[in-house]
Amino acid sequence: MDVIKVKNLTVTYNRKPAIKGINLNIQNGRIIGIIGPNGAGKSTLIKGILGFLPVDTGEVKVFGENVNQVLKKISYIPQKEQFDWDFPINVYDVVVMGRYPYLSLFGHPTQKDKKIVIDALEKVEMLKYKDTQIRNLSGGQQQRIFLARALAQESEIYFMDEPFVGVDAKTEKSIFEIIKELKESGKTILIVHHDLSRIKEYFDEVILINQTLIAYGNTEKVFTKENIEKTYGGQLTILQKANQLL
Repeated sequence: MDVIKVKNLTVTYNRKPAIKGINLNIQNGRIIGIIGPNGAGKSTLIKGILGFLPVDTGEVKVFGENVNQVLKKISYIPQKEQFDWDFPINVYDVVVMGRYPYLSLFGHPTQKDKKIVIDALEKVEMLKYKDTQIRNLSGGQQQRIFLARALAQESEIYFMDEPFVGVDAKTEKSIFEIIKELKESGKTILIVHHDLSRIKEYFDEVILINQTLIAYGNTEKVFTKENIEKTYGGQLTILQKANQLL
């Protein structure tokens, strides 16, 4: 079943296309890597699909609907730099935000909502920090809280923008174990990722992008020397590293 259909998607920044003519049919129950060099449009692709950016051309359907009609089914974990870490809010309240799509206007979390939040914090091993101000957490702990907020939303599709940046190896392993559990329960997870050494280990499918779509499909078939060269162009260090992995 196609859960996301992207047709001829183009998004422009300052009159310059950030992504051009992207076409994708994404099926459910997969972990998908979004791979490409800096400035390739990886984050723009996510934001374009989610409707966070104005679209020049193209159409996006999620579960056959316009994305703004199914936002409850979608969780988004942005890059950490996009969050105001000085904002005075504690861990519990950040995760409660994941329940907002289910609350009525001016509604308060129910006992069910509160249990879901506690369960999400336990899942990411952060319950003991629930009263801690987010600015006092380490980078890895902050990323766990983002994940807990996404889990609390109980979505069908998860978009994650560089979730492993700034985390230690133990945290990365823990986060990925949760991602695998999401996949096993039928969820779809799209992850912007930059560490080429983990591509074949982590992803069922990959989207290779450099403003235009270079390739999309099964990782074993798509993550090839030829496609990597097309994606990264003259970035020699990246290509040398990739060639060692293939």
